[in-house]
This record gives sequence, C-alpha cells and structure tokens, in this order.
Amino acid sequence: MAPWFFKALLALLFIGLQRFFYKVAAERGCSTALTSLVFMGTVAAISWLLFLSGADRGVLNGAMLFWGLVNGLTFLGSAALTMESLRHVPAAVGYSLTRLSTVFAALFSIFYFHDRLQPRQALGVVLALGVVWLCARGRTAPMRRPTASYRFGVVLALLAMLAGTAASISSKFAALQADKWGFMAISYSFSTCAAWIMRRREWEEVAPEPQWTTWGIGLCMGGLNLIGFYLLLQALETGPLSVIAPLTGLHFIIAIILSGVVYRERLKPRSVVGIFLAAAAVLLMKK
Repeated sequence: MAPWFFKALLALLFIGLQRFFYKVAAERGCSTALTSLVFMGTVAAISWLLFLSGADRGVLNGAMLFWGLVNGLTFLGSAALTMESLRHVPAAVGYSLTRLSTVFAALFSIFYFHDRLQPRQALGVVLALGVVWLCARGRTAPMRRPTASYRFGVVLALLAMLAGTAASISSKFAALQADKWGFMAISYSFSTCAAWIMRRREWEEVAPEPQWTTWGIGLCMGGLNLIGFYLLLQALETGPLSVIAPLTGLHFIIAIILSGVVYRERLKPRSVVGIFLAAAAVLLMKK
C-alpha cells in the first residue's frame, strides 16, 4: 500500500467523524456561526503554534497566502451550508449531495493535470448527476421539525457541494506549493474571521448567549479536522487528486451511518438508492 493511500484512508476516518458533528450541531440547535467560529479558531490557533515552532520548516510566501484565502473562505462556506442544510434534509440526502464535490474535483484533476478518464470514471460522473436529480425530486421534508423545507435543504447542500469542490482543488495546489501547517494556519485564520463576522451579525439580530454544548461540539470538530486535514495534505503532496478526492469523499458514509444509529433517521427508498449511487459514483472515480 502506497504511503499516500494509507494517509488518505486515515484522513477519511477522521474527517468522517468530524462531519458527523455537523449533524450533531444541527440536531442540538447549535448556532452555525458560533460552532464554525470555535471549530475554525481551534484549528487556526494550533496550526499557528506548530508553524511558528518550525514543525514543517516552511516560510510564508505568496502561494501560501493566496491558497489559504481561497481555501479558508470556501471551506467555511461548505461547512456552514452543510450544517444549515442538515436542518432541512436527512443526513443521507445532505451528505450524499455535498460529497459529490469529490467527483467534480476529480474531473478538474483529470483535465488540469491531464489524468486519463477511464470508462468507469465516466460512468461515475453519470451516476453523480443521477444522484442530484434523484435527491432533488423529494417534495416533503422527512424531518422532525415542522419548519424544515426539503427543497431549500437540497439547494443549500448543492451550494455546499460547489464550495467543497473549490476547497478540495485549492488544497491540492497548497500541498504542492506551500508549507502545510502554515497553509492551514492562514486558511483557518480567514475562516475564523469570516465566522466571527457571521457571529457578529447573529449577535446584532438575536444576541444569543454562548452555549457550552456548542463550544464542546466546535472543539471536537476542530481536533478531528486538524488531524484529518493534515493527513489529507500529506497524501495530496505525492498522490493524485483524481484518486484521493473520491477516496476521502467516502467519509460521508461514516457520518450517515452514525446519524442513523444515533438519531434513528428512517431512510426512504429514494434516499437509500441515492446513498448507493453516490457511493458507487465516488468509487468509480477512483483509479
């Protein structure tokens, strides 16, 4: 087993556990802005400590700043939109749609880095589009909240998918051109600033009190993401994005399984088919 493949598998595990906490935050009614602020701030603070201590022996450069900005804003957008979508759609639908970002990231790698698209990879693209069509056909929200809107949740999930695609692509360029801890520090610093602005607007509108549950969930997200994202960057440094993106994209299965066990979400036949099609699409995109 190649070292980059093993690191990608470990990243899959840690990121899958972290993504499950998106569902926990949505179910517990946590503030998306505050959860994101604690999550992003935790990763930024630890990354800066490791970078300044010389963990990777890198220096600040233009590539690190540019890709840090792009990744920080797109990743925050993906995280916030995912958490909001999970207030309206079941985990199986939300995670399946958002994880299709790995397919589009793989396609970018194929065209930009000139990877050859095999017949089964083309089939994966077709299946991915089928999942979007299938999941978007739902008319009701199979959620416990009376205010949930299935269609609105699907739209949020699709926007999260686009943001996630940009985050994946920027991670590949950063892994090739920048110090990893420095890139993570800058990326999550931008994310933290954006989350703080979101939080400020929330304070002005409703002025909620900080909740210890929200802080705890945010800290758990930060710790898991810190390890998972660093492993992902290590894998991307030597491995192909067209393989690693679909492989690590399987983390949504971990989140869906945990959501079903913990919150006992009942899956409709359409959702079950969507999960299998999404998983098949991601697997088919592998080399």
